[in-house]
Amino acid sequence: MVENPNSYIAAQPEPLAKSLRALRQLLAARITHAGVAVEEVMSYDMPGFRILSGHGTGKMLIGYAGWTAHLAIYPHSGGVLGRMTQETRGMSQTKSALHVPIGGLPDERVVDRMIHLRLDEMD
Repeated sequence: MVENPNSYIAAQPEPLAKSLRALRQLLAARITHAGVAVEEVMSYDMPGFRILSGHGTGKMLIGYAGWTAHLAIYPHSGGVLGRMTQETRGMSQTKSALHVPIGGLPDERVVDRMIHLRLDEMD
C-alpha cells in the first residue's frame, strides 16, 4: 500500500508519472484559486486533496489516479459529473471519474466547475 501522493506518483512508469505530476499541479493551483485550504492525502488508494477548514472540513474535495490508458479525476461524489454534461461533452467518463488522456490535462474551467460543484454539495 502506498503511503503518500509522492510515493504513489514515483511508483508509476513514465510517461504516466510525468502526467500525474502535471495533473497534481493543475489541481493544486485551481484549489488554491478557489480559496480552499486542503492537505494532500491518500484516500481509496489514490492521491487527493482533503478540506482542512470551513464547510466540508475533513471531507475529500478531489482525487486523481493514473491508469494504463488514462488519468482519472474523482470529485468524490456521484453527482458532480452528472451536473457537468456541457463542460465534459466529448470527454470519457464514468459516474464517478473524468478520464483524461495520458499526456493531456483538462481545461482549467472544467476543474474549477468540478471544485465548485463539490464544495456546493457540502453547504
